[in-house]
Amino acid sequence: MKILLLAIISVLISGPVSAQIGKLIWEENFNSLENWIIDTGNRNWGWGNGELQFYSSQNVSITEILGETGNNAVKITAKNESGSSIVDKWGNPLDFTSGKINSKSKVTIHYGMVETRIRVPNLETGGWPAFWLLGTSNFEWPHKGELDLMEMGHTQASRDDRDSYNGGNDQNNSTENNMTGANAIFFTESAIVPGNPNGAASLAWDGSYARPYFNMDNPLNDRFLIYRMYWDSTSIRFTVIDEDRDVNNEIDLFTTAFDLSEESDEFLKPFYFIINFAIGGTLTDAYNLGDRGSGENVSMPMPAEMLVDYVKVYKWNNQGSVHIGPPTNVKLNYGLFTDSTYVTEHILIDEEAFIYVWEETLIESDIRPYEGEGVLSWKSNGKGWFGAGIMSEQPINLSEADHLNFRIKIPANIAFQIGVIDAWGNQNYVEFPENQTKFGLTRDGEWGQVSIPIGVLRGQYIDMRMLSYEFVILEVNGANIEFALDDIYYDGSPGLNIENMELYSVQNFQLYDNYPNPFNPMTIISYNLSNSTDIKIEIYNALGQRISELVNFHQHAGFYKIRFDAFGLPSGVYIYKISTPNYSESKKMILIK
Repeated sequence: MKILLLAIISVLISGPVSAQIGKLIWEENFNSLENWIIDTGNRNWGWGNGELQFYSSQNVSITEILGETGNNAVKITAKNESGSSIVDKWGNPLDFTSGKINSKSKVTIHYGMVETRIRVPNLETGGWPAFWLLGTSNFEWPHKGELDLMEMGHTQASRDDRDSYNGGNDQNNSTENNMTGANAIFFTESAIVPGNPNGAASLAWDGSYARPYFNMDNPLNDRFLIYRMYWDSTSIRFTVIDEDRDVNNEIDLFTTAFDLSEESDEFLKPFYFIINFAIGGTLTDAYNLGDRGSGENVSMPMPAEMLVDYVKVYKWNNQGSVHIGPPTNVKLNYGLFTDSTYVTEHILIDEEAFIYVWEETLIESDIRPYEGEGVLSWKSNGKGWFGAGIMSEQPINLSEADHLNFRIKIPANIAFQIGVIDAWGNQNYVEFPENQTKFGLTRDGEWGQVSIPIGVLRGQYIDMRMLSYEFVILEVNGANIEFALDDIYYDGSPGLNIENMELYSVQNFQLYDNYPNPFNPMTIISYNLSNSTDIKIEIYNALGQRISELVNFHQHAGFYKIRFDAFGLPSGVYIYKISTPNYSESKKMILIK
């Protein structure tokens, strides 16, 4: 879903579209859901939009379309439903359930003409059905881009502002069922204004450019409409076909096609599909999650069913491709940051991948490279911790790798962690205690080589087919140090013959982000244990000093929440650390007073 944006955009005008639809290259007729992942939950503040529903797998099904024998559709059902498990991220009860599916890691497309046939129910206040695409990039939204072929349920103010065109009557009397629209969202510096700090530029926000479609005589609910997007490397065009008007007449949803440029280069990369039926949230006139006074009560009759008959992708202007499954395995050996080591394939830093220092916790230093001319040489910056990593722009498939290898020069008395992060947000870290030889690293303060087996690096949760950060280094004890990294690569061979290669216990818990964050003065720390174990949860300040121990006893498997009260503590960055006998993980939180 999307957030309604205060965005400043510069629309580039294009001439008439004069290209040709090519051959069909992929279609989904919803005889099964094998190409889709079912999302669940309410996530962060209702999926970032203040939505009121809990997404459940029970609300997604395959059904035969009434009156169309043998023709199936995916059905998403919104319900007025509550229960002990129907809660938001923080355990507050919710009153609605619905469904959401996506094709991430299953089906991705890069250009083409996309066509879908959709039927929505009576929406009234609160219904928000959408068919859209999100960029596969590892960047945060809006830097990855968003393409909305269809969404309905807009506020009265939004409809009134646009009802002078495309079937509207300029009378400010449309309902949620009378209007449908499209959108494209991308990042641009010119869109960073008060109220829109993330720089999200929204085409639909420009009332002089957007032309959502109205049918005042025959509302758009309870019947099928066809939506299309024409997308190539030069432009994007959104249209709708309403059989009530003219099956041969495509109605443009913007005054012209949107010309792509360097400013909107998010749309030059692959995307994946999302279909969902939200309830309430920022696009609608209904109230937002956690704030009953922010809008009206939901009046959409329920249960309410959204049907999507098919999705088809055609060649457009001789462009268009579809990839099935996760990214193709990279060729091994695979270089991340190396000059002399032989690798079959090497990621291009500053083009295909980027080196990030987190929260300015490190500054550059001048340790000489181990090999070649490049080196990652840093000093800690007095922040109480440090973190840095190499993140690829697109997910990388390293599922066939055997080891992560790297060279490091770091004082022997410094404990640190090496890890990876996948495109789903899962993180896993391997501990390197101070003054201990581990995975080949001799702790003498000089350059040493490390070779971590993939099974250890992956742990229980990491999807090695979909990596975002292929290498991360983390230190949470506030050490004041200088260190360097070099010769970072993944191998696909049996690996180095390293003495004392120990088996490493996999992670037996999941530590969640605290909420709220930033906080003042209370926050909740949540974690899930997969089996019974001794558990310890500690809080550290930015200097690495332990200031609190919240838990230190044996607990059975299950989900736990614990409150941390920072009353009396100064503003700043704090670290919360969970430890078991075989593993530990840390996360940061910010106290702002």
